[in-house]
Amino acid sequence: MKINFKIFLISLVLSSLFACQKVIKVDLNSQDPKFVIEALFTLGDSVHSVSITKTLNIYEGIDNPTIDNAIVTITDDLGNQEQLNLVSPGKYETTNYQIDSSRIYTLKVQAENKEFIATSKVPHFVELIKITPLTIGSSINSVITLIPERLDIANEKNYYSFTVFQNGIKLEGNNIQDDQLSDGKLMQQPIFNRKIKKGDIVDIDMYMIEPEIYKYLFTLNQNNRGATPTNPTSNFSGDCFGYFAVRTKSSKQIIIPN
Repeated sequence: MKINFKIFLISLVLSSLFACQKVIKVDLNSQDPKFVIEALFTLGDSVHSVSITKTLNIYEGIDNPTIDNAIVTITDDLGNQEQLNLVSPGKYETTNYQIDSSRIYTLKVQAENKEFIATSKVPHFVELIKITPLTIGSSINSVITLIPERLDIANEKNYYSFTVFQNGIKLEGNNIQDDQLSDGKLMQQPIFNRKIKKGDIVDIDMYMIEPEIYKYLFTLNQNNRGATPTNPTSNFSGDCFGYFAVRTKSSKQIIIPN
């Protein structure tokens, strides 16, 4: 496989910094609790979920409290509306809701006399062509890097997020990339995760996301790296953390060679 090694090395450094962090962890300062809303709607899926919790003081060692009495509604720009149902603590779902790539969507969350509203639309679709494993280092201390190959759309900014599954188990990680180094080209930026081993069955879901979502996740990554904490900017109105993302999805599977 031919790889642009200059881009690869830069990407490897970035990926190794970003690969092993939880997505929503924003207990940055001692402050009044805030809502944390993570809303993910995917083109082609019929079930979509919204998670609603509250932040904690960073010194509290318990799980974030869930919000179980919210009213959560999704509305498209034609006025079609559906209310999501509570299916488990803090988790709301649709059961048969299809996203239309030509529509703009608004999510509204009402809880504890507060209202949070965000709008999102479907980005352009990019296909995940294949996953290529690359072993780095000696046989004893080697690390397997995953390279999700795709042809980027030219002359527009594109933003990607990835979910990785190892033998059917979702790995923690906030894997995000942009096309700053590869506009309109075959992208070969690596995903780095030390848990991947020879013989593993690896599935990768690649999502196209909007720039606001990328910026939010990028700020979380910076905080988790130890940078000066900065509260990420949500695309929700109403002073909360989190985001509403309508996204496309392309998936591939590979068995890591022994």
